[in-house]
Amino acid sequence: MLKALLRLVRFPNLLIVALTQYLIYYKLLLPAFGQYSLQPALDDEHFSLLVAVTLLISAGGYVINDIVDFRIDLINRPDKVVINRQVRVQSAYWLYFCFNLLGFLISLYLSFHIECIPLANLFPLAVILLFVYSTYLKSRAVLGNLLIALFCAGVAGIVWFAERGPFQQLMEEAPSIAGRLGGIISWYMAFAFMSTMFREVVKDMEDVQGDVGANCSTIPVRWGMNVAKGVAAAFGLGLAVFLIYLPLGSPELFTRTSLVFLVFGILLPLFLALIWVFRAREKEQFHRLSQLAKLIMLTGLGLLLLLAIQ
Repeated sequence: MLKALLRLVRFPNLLIVALTQYLIYYKLLLPAFGQYSLQPALDDEHFSLLVAVTLLISAGGYVINDIVDFRIDLINRPDKVVINRQVRVQSAYWLYFCFNLLGFLISLYLSFHIECIPLANLFPLAVILLFVYSTYLKSRAVLGNLLIALFCAGVAGIVWFAERGPFQQLMEEAPSIAGRLGGIISWYMAFAFMSTMFREVVKDMEDVQGDVGANCSTIPVRWGMNVAKGVAAAFGLGLAVFLIYLPLGSPELFTRTSLVFLVFGILLPLFLALIWVFRAREKEQFHRLSQLAKLIMLTGLGLLLLLAIQ
């Protein structure tokens, strides 16, 4: 039962979400705040609660998505279906309700703790958008892909938003350090957005059979596989150009180690993925491409550890 629940909430994906936020907080923001004796808006315990809220939003989104897509998943990935096999649909709805209720209560508490009411407003907005995505936008060309890409970028952005008070103080005391930090976080958000768009289009091509049967209007269903491959390649090439420009435009951020990691850990797999986009024909080939795209997204986190902040 536990294994089924972990699969339902995409536990590996939740780990990546948590790792992203902890890296942004402990690797980037806290060291800079500490150097100038600035008090963060969230201490360790309250920051962990912020991460918990993000995980609850994400887990709830995965649950409602699996509930809505139950019949499509029976075609696209029958061996991975959890709803009505290992977890009853009624139980899944209860999980969805509990995740959202607990997340809202924690976000409400945090918003009062740091005196930031907009933080509490973000939670219901995110829940509503994910519900709309699962029930409507996911089956619409481009719009659903864009929303998920924005959410992935927002995983890092919400930490920056929560700590905007001390970050503003850092801007006043050390504008160069604050500018570099802001540039790194903005870089990662752009990376997360483009790499997610690439993978989302690839996943649409992988799931085209079930989507056709469900009358979904995804990019490959509406405009064909060749157009979908072109869109995926456009985002992949855009990401490659962005990553190549990054050390040229901001050389102060890169050491020899980070440059080597960028080339061999991200760019080479990305160029391999671009080749696979045009060679892929079968569902299994698109699945391998999707897994490679996920690996590229993960290596972007590794680069965060290697960038020169100070």
